Amino acid sequence: MFQPAQELCLALPLLLIYLFAEPFHRGYFADDDSLKLPFKEQTISESLLASLGFALNVVTIIIMELVRDKRGKGIGDKFVSGTLFPGWVWESYCAIGVFTFGAACQQLTVNSAKYVIGRLRPHFFDVCQPIPNNASNTMGYIQDFTCVGADAAHLKDMRLSFPSAHSSFAMYSAVFFILYVQVKGKWRGSKLLRHAVQFAVLMAAWYVGLSRVVDHMHHWSDVAVGFAVGAVYGIIVFIFVLKPKKYGDPTWEPPPPEMLPRPVLSR
Repeated sequence: MFQPAQELCLALPLLLIYLFAEPFHRGYFADDDSLKLPFKEQTISESLLASLGFALNVVTIIIMELVRDKRGKGIGDKFVSGTLFPGWVWESYCAIGVFTFGAACQQLTVNSAKYVIGRLRPHFFDVCQPIPNNASNTMGYIQDFTCVGADAAHLKDMRLSFPSAHSSFAMYSAVFFILYVQVKGKWRGSKLLRHAVQFAVLMAAWYVGLSRVVDHMHHWSDVAVGFAVGAVYGIIVFIFVLKPKKYGDPTWEPPPPEMLPRPVLSR
């Protein structure tokens, strides 16, 4: 059974990271061209991505469970704390809760890595406009410098390149959706309709990752690792937390036990 307190336990560390954590102050090489791209406004904001990812899965889950219930493939009505709930409402609640729990785990993973690694974004020079302290920098690696080109919020954000949280959440949402539709969605009219929808969602997640590189917000390796983390969490959460195998035909009954031959009476 899904418990909302589980999300709160994960949301609190995320909030503390955003409010109080300071990313690792990584240095740079003056001739590093990968950090000299111009700053651009991001195509897909965090709020837009979160809204689309949750809306896609929440609406899909509710529709799937409602259709399954109408076709007699649901679990039937369920008593919870003395209250009778429609089966599709209970199943939707559990699935949405599991999706949200997985999203929180995934975000905590990538955001904690951001602060530990402290990798500089590709627009570092444009945002920071660093002035190095040559007295304490050796071997061409500049770790002691002062930024004069941005406010505190941008100076913190410029150190949070690895991995890409956008790419991770987009891929997590896409993988969870694909697996959910694969298991729960059955269209007799067209075998390719379901797969076409799955492919479209996967391409949308792919586009989110590519946009992060085009917008100079991440290096390509940041996006690749973000995709990998999101995909792994999507698979693990769906298989081992949601446990889709338990959603079988409620009318199924185990076959009667085989009749064993009577032992031959000894004479």
